[in-house]
Amino acid sequence: MNSLKEILIPSNKKKRRRRIILYAFLVVIIGFRIWLPYFLRDKIVAAVNEVDGYECTLEDIDLHLFRGAMIFKEFEIKITENSVTKPFVYCKNTDISVEWKAIFQGSIVSEVVLDELKLYFADGNSEEQEQTGDVSWVEPIIDFIPLKINRFVINNGQIEFENMVSDPAVNLKLTQLQLKAENLTNSTDVQEPLPSHLKLTSKVLNKGNLKVEGDLNILKDLPDMDLNVDVKDVDLTELNAFTMAYANFDFEKGDFAVASEFAMLDGQAKGYVKPILTDVKVLNFKEDKPVLNGFWQAFVGLAFNITKNIRKDKTGTKIPISGNIDNPEIGIVTTIVNIFRNAFIEAYEAEVDNTISLKDIANEQDDRGFWDKFKDIFNNDDKE
Repeated sequence: MNSLKEILIPSNKKKRRRRIILYAFLVVIIGFRIWLPYFLRDKIVAAVNEVDGYECTLEDIDLHLFRGAMIFKEFEIKITENSVTKPFVYCKNTDISVEWKAIFQGSIVSEVVLDELKLYFADGNSEEQEQTGDVSWVEPIIDFIPLKINRFVINNGQIEFENMVSDPAVNLKLTQLQLKAENLTNSTDVQEPLPSHLKLTSKVLNKGNLKVEGDLNILKDLPDMDLNVDVKDVDLTELNAFTMAYANFDFEKGDFAVASEFAMLDGQAKGYVKPILTDVKVLNFKEDKPVLNGFWQAFVGLAFNITKNIRKDKTGTKIPISGNIDNPEIGIVTTIVNIFRNAFIEAYEAEVDNTISLKDIANEQDDRGFWDKFKDIFNNDDKE
């Protein structure tokens, strides 16, 4: 009997010791789990606040370890070098997580989903009243993400521009903004010059719609891209505060649309912009307006009427863009010719022409390369 007790008692002590160690380990793990979000929040806020001119606030960080996710709640960036009270950046939730779909394809990368992102820009009579900002505050946050971003999404975003000191005050918004950019790291190993796909949609003011879609290679320092842009059904009267404040005229009625294609390869750009105005009326003589303002609006209205395609009631042109992205060339003469082409030959439609691609730029670069080599034969002025 005594020998049995001697066997059992040490065994019970060992079990009790193991339980104590296990409980202590669990307490440490739970304590670490509780402490880690506060630590990360403080580190991120401190890192962003070190960037000159910016101040960061972050309400909370949630960690979802099994999903491999980190969620910033009520993230906000303010610019400290102006008197603007609205934050430059606000995001209700920023979800940074492992992209499981890419893991099944052999890549360990992350995805970032921003819910209710808001960007706020302002203009005014002085730098104190202006807010433009840049993306220098983003780098400290990127440093906290252990994996490269492969998928980037914005849900229900908003971009707002205001000038509260102009007469009249200006407020313009893009709302219901949805953006999705995929395969940013080429995680699917696609052998294409533009492996990533981007799609953006939003409301423009109350009636208009914006759509941007295309492909890009964001892996380069200066990304290559091929994008189409469509803006439709913008009510010009909703721009009246802006046009009165910045150009001193307003619209009585009319719709605005834009169709554009843009491609860039190794910093060389090629594209066009087609602004189209339909059923436009600038001046209404029934309203009381200052004489000089009335003359200016009459002149603007006359310009629209002269360049309008009577049959389709459209004013428009096609503006070509080409050259190095640092100093692109705008085809002014071609733009003017296209204004009258729209008026007297054939009205432009607010649709992309599908005439611009990366191949066009590559072919132009090949042609220029041959021409440059040809000229070099005659330009060897004693180069030693």
